[in-house]
Amino acid sequence: MKAMYPGCFDPVTNGHIDIIKRSAKLFDEVVVLIVDNHAKAITYSLEDRRRMIEIVTKDIPNVTIDIYDGLTTDYVKRENVDVIVRGVRNLVDFEYESSLLDIFKTQGVDVESVLLCTRAEYSYLSSTVVRQHAKLGGDLSKLVPKEIEPIIKNVYN
Repeated sequence: MKAMYPGCFDPVTNGHIDIIKRSAKLFDEVVVLIVDNHAKAITYSLEDRRRMIEIVTKDIPNVTIDIYDGLTTDYVKRENVDVIVRGVRNLVDFEYESSLLDIFKTQGVDVESVLLCTRAEYSYLSSTVVRQHAKLGGDLSKLVPKEIEPIIKNVYN
């Protein structure tokens, strides 16, 4: 079964990595799909985001990374994705993800979704929190893996 975990990953966080690792245990193949959300101001380039995810997933054999600039529904159809994986931190995330699934159905996409509840230790964590800490010189050690801290901090130097 092929799963896709789409997101901006601007940058990838420990919470994202937890969802990737847990998904890799559930599915034969997991595609981490880096998308550009044109409604958001993106800080890291697509290539930086890809490089960070490659670094943190290098030891997970059934995870691949792809970049896509288009409708996620088109990617799902083209790549024969069976399941969309999303992490949810709270009810707001749950309602948002539920509405996205409704949109998928209106586009004729027959795909299942798996919503993985975020572990308590990551419930506060978002890419926005990481960017704010990096910009202000804060401690990133509990937010992202050490291996990608230099890439994250480099944007603000």
